[in-house]
Amino acid sequence: MIVLEFTTFLGRFHPLFVHLPIGFVFLAILLEWWQSFKKPKKINPLISIGWFLSGLSTIMAVLCGWYLGETGLYEEEELFLHRWLGIVLVPIFFVGWWLKKHYSSFPKIVQHGFNILIIVLLSIEGHKGGNLTHGETYLTEFAPEPLKNILGAKDQKVTKQFQSINPDSIKVYDDLIYPIFENSCIACHSDEVKRGGLNMAHADSLMFGGSNAPVVIKGNAADSEIFRRITLPQKSTKFMPPTKKVLTYDQIKTIEWWIDQGASFNATIADVEVSKSMKSVLLRQYGLNTEPRPWYEKVRILPLDSTKISAIRQQGFRVNILGEEIPLLDIQYTGSDLTLEKIKTLEVAKNHITWLALSGTNVKNEWLSGISNFSNLTRLELDHTVIADEGVVYLKGLKHLEVLNLYATEVGNASLIIIKELPELKRVYLSKTRVVPEDGMNLDNDNSKLSVIITAKD
Repeated sequence: MIVLEFTTFLGRFHPLFVHLPIGFVFLAILLEWWQSFKKPKKINPLISIGWFLSGLSTIMAVLCGWYLGETGLYEEEELFLHRWLGIVLVPIFFVGWWLKKHYSSFPKIVQHGFNILIIVLLSIEGHKGGNLTHGETYLTEFAPEPLKNILGAKDQKVTKQFQSINPDSIKVYDDLIYPIFENSCIACHSDEVKRGGLNMAHADSLMFGGSNAPVVIKGNAADSEIFRRITLPQKSTKFMPPTKKVLTYDQIKTIEWWIDQGASFNATIADVEVSKSMKSVLLRQYGLNTEPRPWYEKVRILPLDSTKISAIRQQGFRVNILGEEIPLLDIQYTGSDLTLEKIKTLEVAKNHITWLALSGTNVKNEWLSGISNFSNLTRLELDHTVIADEGVVYLKGLKHLEVLNLYATEVGNASLIIIKELPELKRVYLSKTRVVPEDGMNLDNDNSKLSVIITAKD
């Protein structure tokens, strides 16, 4: 294990060394071509030195690259040509060094032809290495469609059925992990065939393990036999799967993530921690965007009856529907004759109102009790009103409130206690209020997720 970890450590230096021969040889070639126009009597010795340094650094790149390839994170078929072309480049660089050292002994067509040869080989080698690291579609992913067709580029394969589904409803094992096992593992580890005594067709049999021991240790991918097997060198007799259905880097990282997060068979993506690197994997492999979304994008609710929307509009409210897929409401009252009765008419839409603007109205503190049970309210505009601390008390039940505008109101420091307890609040406006600016800013400092907008009093 210590030897494996050390060689893996050395392999990680491959990206560092791999760029050195490219830089050395290109500088040498450019210098040679520049001198061919100057026609000096003697070739610059730096040209042959550049080729020699390219050979030496290629040896280091090949050595580290070999160890990196042995980690099992790359498919053998894709790795084969990249690995052996890199090895072939070593003697080619030293032949080039010898040619440049005896420059006058060979015609220029040989010298320039050798330069072109090394450029072509380096281009092929670099392209193969780029495919291993970034995938075959990295260069052409954002290319115009006509150019894609000319190059024969294929779109990156993702699980398209997830692209329009709420990520929070996707089960990690059923939707992400099991399909990997089904495609690459279950043919040899099923109810009918149990190689090594392991049956991966069911959750309980998977956790039971094989003939020797459990293959999944919850919360510890590094010590889990299943993860060890899929990351062994592909030439190892214990490498899994031993077929052409080798797991991709993204699939391996997904399995590692699932195990480290507790190997739950019921958890959804919303139930587990998704690191920055895993967000990239899920987006690339499955088309899943796991970036935090506003609450109103997560809500699944049937549209409000059109007659009820009309009734609200008749009371002087402007009503907008956010969209076909998000039937929540954006409601604003622009008049100065707001009444408690009008506030009560909003009760029929209490689960549909997500943005409510009462800016500049004559709303009173006690009237806010009528919106305290608006379960999906995420934005509340109360600026330029006479709302005070007594009114803010009614807001403490708004669990999904994200933006609260209290600019130019009568609220004071007492409201800071309520504001601090709002779990999803991300931004609050407190300028031109009775709140002491220093205390408001302290609220900002105490909660890294909350942004308090407040200015010093005039």
